[in-house]
Amino acid sequence: MSELDSALGEGDFAVFNETINVGFIRIKAMFHGIAYLDFHLLSGMADKEVQSVLSWLSEHYDIGKYYLQLLPHEQLELDCLTRLGFTEEARLRDQLFVEGTYCDLIMMGSEDKRV
Repeated sequence: MSELDSALGEGDFAVFNETINVGFIRIKAMFHGIAYLDFHLLSGMADKEVQSVLSWLSEHYDIGKYYLQLLPHEQLELDCLTRLGFTEEARLRDQLFVEGTYCDLIMMGSEDKRV
């Protein structure tokens, strides 16, 4: 178990607004100031809550860059990340076979604050 797993309980964050769970963020890997995350939303307006988790990670683990992989149909997540300043850095065409069809895999990245 890594230091992050021990500190964060397997590296998962439930994202809440005042009373309800709006999604979760899972830290998949973290090294050299870069964090690779899984991200799933249950509500479309979770920008403030997601930003709070990212800010906490930046402060406590010196993270300067975030990457997330999403499918094109994960529109809530794509819209939220775009509003938070993430951009599409890569698109792997027909990368995954999901529910009987091939889907692109989108790599979203944050601004790099390590430089």
